[in-house]
Amino acid sequence: MRFAVSMLMAVLMMGLPGVAGATDEGPVVAALDHVALSVVDADKSAQFYEQLFGFRRVPAPVPMARWLVMGNGVMLHIVGNRSAPMPHSRWDHIALACGDLDVLIAKLDARRIAWTNMEGGHTPQVRADGVRQIFIQDPDGYWLELNDAGKKR
Repeated sequence: MRFAVSMLMAVLMMGLPGVAGATDEGPVVAALDHVALSVVDADKSAQFYEQLFGFRRVPAPVPMARWLVMGNGVMLHIVGNRSAPMPHSRWDHIALACGDLDVLIAKLDARRIAWTNMEGGHTPQVRADGVRQIFIQDPDGYWLELNDAGKKR
């Protein structure tokens, strides 16, 4: 549940104009700062994100955490405080935009990382906005949507 709430907040914060303070006209939140994932093995999870996506590790303030720079001022905080992975739905996911989904799919296939579409099929699906997407799971079972929205930005 905590992950779902975090993802809902992330969705609500994405793309909002900068706001200095609360007003009757809009949200107080200016941008997404970070996403935090509770994992079993912080090093294994951090390496997954570093090696697959090129996220860069920076010093974290506590030994059980690994902080990764995702880009555009957004960070991924990996926190090694879980004793076992939890099941997750594809509806609870982090969406990562890339410029060329076919290149990323080839990288996944070369590393034998399973991917699927929302329905469980093995073809990229096209969202209503024309963005193609697939889904993978990280070492702790968190779902990641990988899409080509980056080519539109």
